[in-house]
Amino acid sequence: MEMSELESKYRQWYSKKKTITIALFIVSLGLSFGSIFIVKFTGLTPNIVWDIIVTHLNGGTYDVFYYDLIIWEYYTPRAIMCIIAGAGLAVGGAMMQTLMRNPLADPYTTGVASGASFGAALSIYLGIAIIPTGSNQMDITINAFFLSLIPTAAIVAISKRKTITPTTMILAGIAIMYVFRASTSIMTLTASPESVESLYMWNVGTVSSARWDNIWIVTITVLTSCIGLYALCSKVTIMTSGDRSARSMGVNTTVVRVACLLLIAFQTAMIVSFTGTIGFMGLVAPHVARIFVGSNLKYLVPASAVCGAFILICCDMVAKGLTSGLPVGVITSVIGGPIFIILLIKGAKKVWY
Repeated sequence: MEMSELESKYRQWYSKKKTITIALFIVSLGLSFGSIFIVKFTGLTPNIVWDIIVTHLNGGTYDVFYYDLIIWEYYTPRAIMCIIAGAGLAVGGAMMQTLMRNPLADPYTTGVASGASFGAALSIYLGIAIIPTGSNQMDITINAFFLSLIPTAAIVAISKRKTITPTTMILAGIAIMYVFRASTSIMTLTASPESVESLYMWNVGTVSSARWDNIWIVTITVLTSCIGLYALCSKVTIMTSGDRSARSMGVNTTVVRVACLLLIAFQTAMIVSFTGTIGFMGLVAPHVARIFVGSNLKYLVPASAVCGAFILICCDMVAKGLTSGLPVGVITSVIGGPIFIILLIKGAKKVWY
């Protein structure tokens, strides 16, 4: 075996080992922070929390109703939503940045967030429900989901043209985003203060709506989409050399790009419809992961998922414990902005394609 092949196999093994090590470290760190939070802000020890979870997994109910209500009905679904939403947004961001060959791309680049906000505004301001359910919260969620897919459909239609470049697609997404934002602003001018406050709280991003009856929808959608995106990693990596080179190696760039956009949009739309717009997650988490494992999507995607889940659950702990229930989207923006600037200054572009 030649030296170059040995070196290549060693680098692949080292990247895989490093990814697993980082994942284990971040999970351990998250569990440590979680234990500190539980003891400090709920008065419950990790042993009691574990007993409550094990009791429910065995089909029982914990003896102390108050403890059972706090941990199982409130904190556990919220933690699961943080993990799923953080991982989904981070994976979407990693794929978008590679697919568009732009380090500033994120899952909201196609206008998903602005479309979801417009859908929520239709329900909150005008009482219009695409599929009436009788539940105000569910009407908002359904509106946000369906309206968030409209900008993506437009981007997908544009992307089928052979003359369209990734930069043009990003600019088209920005243009669509401004159209939806302008439409939402027009409705805001005539809305009542209470309705404006409701939409604002929805827009800043929160996981407080996580319940056992809705997290399974988000979980299944995000896991399915992430598996699909991971299966396309090798082809997307080839596309980083340019569409012409990728086509010469047998990659149907149009099909791969459309499939990635649809998967990213679908999972992002589902997350946003339940949590609102959680800023900076899809932008910062992939850059943090890229510093440790490089730009190989085979390792970057799982590392981004772990980083995104860890960052969001830590931000939610800060939002719950230190700021008296401030929406987690505010915390991610406050923390994410400085972190992203630091990454740029420190030269994260060295590991960029």
